[in-house]
Amino acid sequence: MFVSYLILTLLYFQTAVLARPGGESIGCDDYLGSDKVVDKCGICGGDNTACQVVSGVFKHTLTNLGYHKIVEIPEGATKINITEMSKSNNYLALRSRSGRSIINGNWAIDRPGRYEGGGTIFTYKRPNEISSTAGESFLADGPTNEILDVYMIHQQPNPGIHYEYVIPGANVISPQLPPHRRPGMSNTF
Repeated sequence: MFVSYLILTLLYFQTAVLARPGGESIGCDDYLGSDKVVDKCGICGGDNTACQVVSGVFKHTLTNLGYHKIVEIPEGATKINITEMSKSNNYLALRSRSGRSIINGNWAIDRPGRYEGGGTIFTYKRPNEISSTAGESFLADGPTNEILDVYMIHQQPNPGIHYEYVIPGANVISPQLPPHRRPGMSNTF
């Protein structure tokens, strides 16, 4: 009973202090008044130097309908965000290096939802096709346990695909070039 009372008292105090105008916030270090936040590397008060943030925008003009590789997500990647920059009739797709379709494979369009692949859970979002101008996306916390390939199912002009992921400091690597930048590589899915 005493423990419950103590917890309720602490919660009331925290709410009363933080809810009043001019109330101080609590930083990621759990100190009242601290402005420390968690950086992209997951470090409280960090400066984003303990990892490599890989990001870019795939804006290439495509002429052939079908699957086109956008980027390769390496093993160990975290905080994965692949987002279409505006709504289109194109679709994002994700496949493991072993050839297993994770999202939108084999010309079948999956419903928005959560999909397991590469050792993590991807959340696939496709905003309301009537009322939204936002493009579709998939997000995952990671880390991945294998290399994953991101594709776009091209049907109309590419609005641009933003990609971002984080590589922990121990295995900092550069992103791999997509096939359209490597001569002689196939875009088959």
